[in-house]
Amino acid sequence: MNTTKQDKSDVKKVIEDTGHAYTIMCQSHTNSDFADFAGSQALGSFRKALDKPDMTYNDLCVLLRKASSRASARHCKTPWSTFMANYVAKRANDQTSTGRH
Repeated sequence: MNTTKQDKSDVKKVIEDTGHAYTIMCQSHTNSDFADFAGSQALGSFRKALDKPDMTYNDLCVLLRKASSRASARHCKTPWSTFMANYVAKRANDQTSTGRH
C-alpha cells in the first residue's frame, strides 16, 4: 500500500485529537506517556487511519514511541502532529512491505 496524502491526513487528525486529549488528561495527573495513552484510547482510530486492522496495542506503542523520540530530536519547523503523522504513516507502511508487525 502506498502512503497517500489522505492517509497522512487521517493519521494527523487522530494524532491531533489524541494529543489534545492527552494534554487535557495531563493537566490533572498522568502515569503514562503519549504512546500508552494513544494506544489505549485510540487504537481503533489508528487502525482505521493506517488501514492496519491487525495492528496491536504494542505495535502502535512502539511506533509512536519511536516517532516521539525522533520528534523531540528534530530541528525543523514542521508542526509536531504533521511530523508524527508522516513518520507513523511511513513506518506503518514500511512494516507491511517488509513483513514486520
